[in-house]
Amino acid sequence: METKQRAVVLVNTKSRRGKEWYPSVLETLPKHGVEIVKAMPFTDPKRLVSEVKAAIAAEAPLVVVGGGDGTMSSVARLFIGSKSVMGVLPLGTGNQFARDLCINADVETACEVIGTGKVQGVDVGFAGSDHFLNVATVGLTTLIAQELTNDAKRRFGRFVYVFALVRAIRKLRPFHAKLTTPEHTLEFDTIQVVIGNGKYHAGPFPLAPDAKITDGSLVVYALASRSRWELLRFALHLPGGHHVDLVEVPTFHTSGGKLETSPIEKVTVDGEIAEKTPLTFGTRPHALRVLVPQDFES
Repeated sequence: METKQRAVVLVNTKSRRGKEWYPSVLETLPKHGVEIVKAMPFTDPKRLVSEVKAAIAAEAPLVVVGGGDGTMSSVARLFIGSKSVMGVLPLGTGNQFARDLCINADVETACEVIGTGKVQGVDVGFAGSDHFLNVATVGLTTLIAQELTNDAKRRFGRFVYVFALVRAIRKLRPFHAKLTTPEHTLEFDTIQVVIGNGKYHAGPFPLAPDAKITDGSLVVYALASRSRWELLRFALHLPGGHHVDLVEVPTFHTSGGKLETSPIEKVTVDGEIAEKTPLTFGTRPHALRVLVPQDFES
């Protein structure tokens, strides 16, 4: 097979399937026309970020990143405005970014996309000084993030979210929120505010039925209630994105805005507790160039 791509391959082996799948990645990529000019496994995510930065500075045409959503989010901002294209190897637990790109979480499919896919510009959100590919959240999700240790993810896989949810609900306390955007100013008591980029969050659940990672907008929604019973009703409506049909779940698209809370709340950015309210947020449309399947619809 004629070589089409020359790639630097950098994999977080602390991600759920990173260590297990790394050898298969090195074997499979060349079968799909990818020449690996450099490949490195990392147990320290900070070293991986540094190596991605170095590869982009050297103007590597393709930098393949393997890991979970946290890994992808940590390096996305480095690609903005660069000459490098990002290749995605979904090796984590949720793999929501890969889901947005229509890339299945298996070595063969992901390597095929890297070798034969097309370059697509996708949106990147920002929250304070951080960038995100999936969501910035306040409330319940932050409590869940505190329960999602690497050890728990390895032991329980995707079921870890169920255990984390049960523990988080026990600690949950409502707060007052004010959302100010060019389109809306809303105030309400809530237990969860979500600012989402792309279509999916919390695994396979849509942020909204019409959400996309290429439409230049964020989806913002909140559970405007203090009731745990309303939380259960909300959860039952998540499949298919039907939570947005509930009266107590205000939902809208926006280019950005400001979130204020009382009391001050921690903000989870793509699974990492990284900011605090008040929070300025927004989107950088089509800022990240990434490989997607040929039949990807933008």
